[in-house]
Amino acid sequence: MRETGFHDILSCIKCRNELALDLNLLKTFADVARRGSFAAVARDEGVDPSSVSRRVAALEQALSLTLFERTTRRLALTEAGRLYLAQVGSIIEAIEEAADIARDAVTEPSGLLRITTSVAFGERWLTPRLGPFRSAYPRVEVELILTDAEIDIAAEGIDLALRLGPQVEGSFIVSKLFDVHYHAVAARAYLDVAGPPDSPSDLATRDGIFFALPRFGSAWRFRKTPTDTLIEVRPNPTLAISSALAVRRAALEGLGVALLADWTVAEDLETGRLIDLFPDYEGSATGFDTAVWTVFPSRDYVPARLRVFLDHIRDRGSA
Repeated sequence: MRETGFHDILSCIKCRNELALDLNLLKTFADVARRGSFAAVARDEGVDPSSVSRRVAALEQALSLTLFERTTRRLALTEAGRLYLAQVGSIIEAIEEAADIARDAVTEPSGLLRITTSVAFGERWLTPRLGPFRSAYPRVEVELILTDAEIDIAAEGIDLALRLGPQVEGSFIVSKLFDVHYHAVAARAYLDVAGPPDSPSDLATRDGIFFALPRFGSAWRFRKTPTDTLIEVRPNPTLAISSALAVRRAALEGLGVALLADWTVAEDLETGRLIDLFPDYEGSATGFDTAVWTVFPSRDYVPARLRVFLDHIRDRGSA
């Protein structure tokens, strides 16, 4: 057997470095294809867009292929780029999954966890629960993307989305976190002037603070049990606001009655800043099947950082 010489060792090191470099270029290529721009990937990595562009150019040069069509307005995969991504995408996912498996086997949960939800839910419910989670798992980095737009979970590289509404559809792993109930609430200052209503029907003569969103109707519905006859009422349309946080603030300021989710006003009801006008009733401006859902991409292996976060928020329920 030939002895391993100095040049053989150098050659081996060179091969390993080239492999690491190629994997880095592949991941950059896949990230750019997923995000649709060099700038978006650069923001994710905290680097200059030109460095991302250079990495993709290096891969194109190594392959002797043009992977992206570049114009001043858009960046799109070429046919060669689309075919190449279809082949290497699963390889990249397998490598990242292998790293998660190995990391989880020998260390405490770690790595970056990208989470998205609505602005109001993130501010009122989720953010207060991040402190205890970070204390328990300090090696997990959390990036919280708060938006009221329906973003593409896969395209944006999101690990977990918390969605509000009826059953969520799609090729994802979906689980109900908790049911959501709506309550008609008002500040004591408003009730002192307008008078407390005796029943939901009395809201027809009270000022209403509405959500100015297409999916929310102008009529509020109330019921005591799912088999009860619905009481439908339209308060005076005094104010319409497109933000749940601003609707809550307007109610606190005594501007009228608002129909808000329990997670939005739980603390206000406990402290008496807002009054639940009909504690025996459940209200709705859409339907009575609303809930908070956990949604994440289907995968063979769920990293420990995601598993422990799901356990963390499930343990804390809707309160």
